[in-house]
Amino acid sequence: MERKALLKRLPALLVAGGIWILSSRSTLPRPKGILGFDKLQHFLAYLVLALTLGLWFSRESWQRPWRKRCPWAALITFLLAAAYGIIDEVHQSFVPGRNCSLRDWFADVAGAALGVAALALSAALSSRRSP
Repeated sequence: MERKALLKRLPALLVAGGIWILSSRSTLPRPKGILGFDKLQHFLAYLVLALTLGLWFSRESWQRPWRKRCPWAALITFLLAAAYGIIDEVHQSFVPGRNCSLRDWFADVAGAALGVAALALSAALSSRRSP
């Protein structure tokens, strides 16, 4: 793999690795008094994962329509992040003190969706600026 391609993929691999490492811990630090903080952690982690996965695609692939509505890059990025969320939740079911939670996965998917939406919006805005 050429160096430029590796550098485009490295951030997502590091984020996915970080998610895996944190998921392998029995407990994570949580501030007291913030209800749903773990869902916010899931949301933000998968928002960042989607943003970094989006780097794997060219700007043009974000603008190329799929059935005139959804660029392939958006669909693939979202599906990869959502699938990794499932894998992560199943992984957590084997970690003492952790469990597999559909609510956590919903937070993962919501974060991924916002990340994909931000990437698609950025691509759309940049295409409007280009002559």
